[in-house]
Amino acid sequence: MDFDKLYSSGLHCPEPDDVTDVAKQLAVTLPENLTLLLDGFMGAGKTFFASALAHALGVKEQVSSPTYGIVNVYASPRRNLVHVDAYRLESNQTAENLGIEEMLISPWVLLVEWPQKAPELAFGETWRLTIETPPCGGRSLRLVKPLGV
Repeated sequence: MDFDKLYSSGLHCPEPDDVTDVAKQLAVTLPENLTLLLDGFMGAGKTFFASALAHALGVKEQVSSPTYGIVNVYASPRRNLVHVDAYRLESNQTAENLGIEEMLISPWVLLVEWPQKAPELAFGETWRLTIETPPCGGRSLRLVKPLGV
């Protein structure tokens, strides 16, 4: 797998295991105190990627979508992981009331699904991972780092 393509033209992942491999490789390169924005349409695999990354960071428990609870927090030996699904947020005020900053115990990584719904949830260095479903199947992943958010 050509990991450098992830940062340029994007990386095609024909199988779910390929997405998991990308998450494992990315886990060792993430700086401390990073926001990773997860972009993609409904069903693109944002939560799947978040789960794979969490496990690569050492989270032992099952990682699930925070769609209804909005925020899930996971501890691991390597990072405090805060996973936000902003899909159901109605306004910026709602996002601000979540208290995300108080949950960011260093070293942390903040994963934000549907970041366009809560642009104020970008703390520290911010990267964007776009996940697409190409016509040929699988997933296409493209990483942009750092963002000037």
